[in-house]
Amino acid sequence: MAQLKQFLFVLSFSLTPGLAKACSVCFSGREESLEAYYLTTIFLTLLPLIMLASIGFWLFRQHQKAA
Repeated sequence: MAQLKQFLFVLSFSLTPGLAKACSVCFSGREESLEAYYLTTIFLTLLPLIMLASIGFWLFRQHQKAA
């Protein structure tokens, strides 16, 4: 029964592609959504680097204070 529900769930979404008009990867949306997609991609790419650099700087400062 669970497999039937899963199959019907997937089938219902595969038969209604009109619901996914907001796909920013398809570049079919408005210019604002495309710009938001690029800015979000840049932000999420740089976020881990900024976090690691901040932690490294904090550890460096703590090491300098201890010495």
